Amino acid sequence: MQNDERSLESSILISEPTPERPETHNPRGTTILSNDRSDRLTLDSFDYIHLHVGNAFQTMRFLCTTYSFDPVAYSGLETGCRDHISYVVEQGNIRIVVTSSLDPANGIGNEVKTHGDAVKEIAFTVSDAAEAFHLALLQGAIRVSDPITSEDEFGQASVATIRAFGDVVHTFVERREYSGVFLPGYKQLRSGNRNRSPWLLDLDHVALSFPTGQLEQMTEFYTQTLSMGVGHEENIVTPNSAMNSRVVQNRSGTVRFPMMEPAASRRTSQIEEFLKYNHGPGIQHLAFSSHDIVGAVRAFQSVGAEFLKTPAAYYDALDARVGSIGQDTTELRDCNILVDRDEWGYLLQIFSKTITARPTLFFELIQRAGARGFGSGNIRALFDAVEREQALRGNL
Repeated sequence: MQNDERSLESSILISEPTPERPETHNPRGTTILSNDRSDRLTLDSFDYIHLHVGNAFQTMRFLCTTYSFDPVAYSGLETGCRDHISYVVEQGNIRIVVTSSLDPANGIGNEVKTHGDAVKEIAFTVSDAAEAFHLALLQGAIRVSDPITSEDEFGQASVATIRAFGDVVHTFVERREYSGVFLPGYKQLRSGNRNRSPWLLDLDHVALSFPTGQLEQMTEFYTQTLSMGVGHEENIVTPNSAMNSRVVQNRSGTVRFPMMEPAASRRTSQIEEFLKYNHGPGIQHLAFSSHDIVGAVRAFQSVGAEFLKTPAAYYDALDARVGSIGQDTTELRDCNILVDRDEWGYLLQIFSKTITARPTLFFELIQRAGARGFGSGNIRALFDAVEREQALRGNL
């Protein structure tokens, strides 16, 4: 189907504040609903993203050579860990852990067999891991691992884990008395690139995908159990696919989860394709903020990164749609970078092709100039690009 034959119907609903949960504005996100009750836990920020993969060494090398991450820590046989190996990579304030099993029969091996290379764990920095864990349990969380404090020559760190959804877990990390590179049990790796200026700065958001009918349940989990607020809702329909989405985030806007479920449509949506090959709910993409998205895209492409293409006609109407943004449109066109504007400013964004063997996990690069949204005006272009890739795989 040609691009000009497609249409998009999109509606955005901003949640109304209730007397118990006053409205809060925050420079990093949309309007959110805060909860001032003292018995609600506080998430400071994302701490790390943990992937279970088939080959941790190769995944680490891919992240470092293609997306400019630096290897900073390692755990494995040499550190006394007998059943798996892990590498930690960093860039800016972003930390990713990749782990593979040394025993194909253990839990890690079984999960990789089921989901392929996928995000297993989303960790949060908190001031008190034990307190956060117990507050979450009081709000109905399911325990995975009770608070554990470990130490090495760099001090003490505490962690505790709860179940999130499917095989994904959330971990609370407390490092008030720890100065090491990651956590006890890891040895430091020295990289010659750590002094260079990073292309990527922060983990802007993590996008979650759920089967039809679970969006409401998961919204309740994040708002009640993790004390997050609902930012906005968005229902998207194209001639080929449809989805419902909702954004939840903490009060400071440093932890944000756009959440999606498929809606009834005539063809297979990108969310349905993800759920099929991930064999259940999971993390669809990780979004990284950048101060120079054009430079980042060019640098990453020069060493093999692949990004989705944008129809040329998208840029013909760009000025009329978003107005002046002080960016060279030719550069944006050459790099396939999308542009969107909201009442607070504009943003630039681009999506990678899937980075795993299955058509599941991918990356987003985003540069914000005041904008607090997630690129609603780019939904048509994104869906067009993703559906072209689905068609090539025979999954549309």
